[in-house]
Amino acid sequence: MVYEKENEAKANFDDVYTAPTPHAYIATMARTGYEIGEEARPYCTAAVELLQECNGDVWPVQMLDVGCSYGMGSAFVKYGCSFDEMVAFFASRVPREYVLACEVVRSWLNVTSPACDVRTVGLDSSEPALKFAVNAGMLDGSIAKNFEDSETTPSDDDIGWFRSCNLMISTGAIGYVTEKSLDVILRHLGQAHPSDTGPFVVLTILRMFDAEPIHRVFETHGMEFGPAAGIRLPQRRFEDEREQEEVLHILHRKGLDTRECEDQGRHYADLYIGAPTAEQFADLLECMRNVQGQCDVRAEPACYIQR
Repeated sequence: MVYEKENEAKANFDDVYTAPTPHAYIATMARTGYEIGEEARPYCTAAVELLQECNGDVWPVQMLDVGCSYGMGSAFVKYGCSFDEMVAFFASRVPREYVLACEVVRSWLNVTSPACDVRTVGLDSSEPALKFAVNAGMLDGSIAKNFEDSETTPSDDDIGWFRSCNLMISTGAIGYVTEKSLDVILRHLGQAHPSDTGPFVVLTILRMFDAEPIHRVFETHGMEFGPAAGIRLPQRRFEDEREQEEVLHILHRKGLDTRECEDQGRHYADLYIGAPTAEQFADLLECMRNVQGQCDVRAEPACYIQR
């Protein structure tokens, strides 16, 4: 199985992905110093803005978040939330009773207009997580399927969602999600969009995972895909010494230098992008470079909508 040894080395948080509400998930991610979603946010937002700039009003941007859990990617990109804001909100203001939790979150998100003009669709194997995300307004639509299972096939509705999305993101899910799921998605991604630009793809891939199988599936579907070289993002702290030791062992066997990254106690991921043509890939890469430059010179934390 692809990535089996790598996933065995990682800490397992499966139990927090299936609760009716995200309280346990968010608390666990906070404890581990989770930050990849927020770190990737400006790159995802920039991809949205590039699509809007190139396509104008021909078609709205619709974003597919692969491995979305409770819709956190949408909270970051569409609503402009910071992770610290989400942690504090769920710890102090969101009741654990399901219906009330959905109502409180939906009201909170709608205090101000969305930070980014994008519709969001989530793909995840956890039905409870997706149910909450849609009912609480975190997502506009969802696909509750596990396409890693070769016997699982997309329904007509699933295909409709894939076809209507002209941006795909995934922050932290590659490894659990492999080329099997991406093959299903890429057969249909963006095909309903009558526009010249897109679909675009923005993914983060932990350094411990071999990106070659991911690259091959994009190549199979005629898309340009590759790293935005030099853009490396922290994901979270290692859960314990065992996880760090095993991950370091994998990285060292790959010949990677870990001194400035994983040796410091955190997982790190590289940013990858995809586009239909070499020209569009170059435009998207330039866009990512511009974001990197802005992040490098930024002296203060990014401004988020205050609710």
